[in-house]
Amino acid sequence: MKGLNVNFPKAISHFESIMKSQLLIKTVFYKRIFGGKGFEFDSYRQYSPENDDASLIDWKATMRNPQKTLVRQYVDERDLKIFIIVDVGDNMVFGSGEKLKNEVAAEVCASLSHLILSSGDGVGFALFSNNIVKMMLPTGGMAQFNNILRALQDPKTYGGKSDLKRALKFILPTLKKISAVFIISDFINMDDETLKIIKTFSSVYETVGLMIRDRVDSTMPNIKNEVVIEDIYTGEQKIINPAVIKEQYEVISNMQKQRVLDVFRRTGSDILEIYTNEDFALTLAKFLRLRVKRRKFRNA
Repeated sequence: MKGLNVNFPKAISHFESIMKSQLLIKTVFYKRIFGGKGFEFDSYRQYSPENDDASLIDWKATMRNPQKTLVRQYVDERDLKIFIIVDVGDNMVFGSGEKLKNEVAAEVCASLSHLILSSGDGVGFALFSNNIVKMMLPTGGMAQFNNILRALQDPKTYGGKSDLKRALKFILPTLKKISAVFIISDFINMDDETLKIIKTFSSVYETVGLMIRDRVDSTMPNIKNEVVIEDIYTGEQKIINPAVIKEQYEVISNMQKQRVLDVFRRTGSDILEIYTNEDFALTLAKFLRLRVKRRKFRNA
C-alpha cells in the first residue's frame, strides 16, 4: 500500500491533552489504568485534593472513620510493562471516510505507546497478519518509541490475511511479567477457535480490546444501484444490491460483533469500539476514565 494518512505528533498531542483534562495523567490514575492482575491493595491514606481525583475516595471507609476522607492505596508496580498487539492485515486496510482502519489503529498505538514510555514504563508490541510481522518485547525509552513508529508507518508492514488465533498462540508463552495487553483489531471473521484463544489469553493477562470499525462494517451505505464487491483474499467478485441485503447484512454484522464483545466481557476484560469517523482520543480517554472507576468499585 501507499504511505499512510497519519499524523502521529498531532494525534499524540491531542490524546494527552484530553487525558490531562480528564485528570488521568497522575501517578495514581495512571497506575490504576494499566495495573495488571497483580495490582494489590495496600492500605488507606488521607485524601489529598491537590493530588487525588474525588472519584478515588472510598466512601465506605470514610464513613467508618468520619474524621478523615480516605482513599485506597495500592502496592505500586513501579515498572509496568504494557504489550500492544496490532492487526495489520488486509481487513484493516479499509475505510469509507477520511481514514482507514489501519491508520486509526496506528495513531491509537502510537498515542498509547508515547503515554506509557513518557511515564517511565515499558512497552512492547507485535504487528500481525497471517504471521507476526514485527515484534519487540517491552522496554523503556524513546528509542523504543521510534521503533514503534518506524514499524507502524512502513507501508510494507500491511497486508495479508489476519490470523489473530495464530498470533496469540505465538505470543502467549513469550510474555513474562506483563501488566496489561492491548489488542487493536477490527475483530472481524473471528471463528470459535479464535474466540477460545482470546478467552484463554484474557484469563492470563489483563487484556483490553480496542475494536477499530468503519461504519460500513456495521451498516450498508444507502446505494440504490447494483455494485461489484470483491473478496480481498480470493479475488472472487459478486454483484450485489445494497438496498436488498442491507437488513440481513446488519443483523449478521451485529451478531458477529456481539460474539466478540461477549467473549471479552465474560472474562472480565474491557473492550472499546472505536469508529474511523470518530475522535478516537476523546473516546479512548473517556473509556480509560470509566475503567479507573470500575476498578475502584470492584476493589471496594
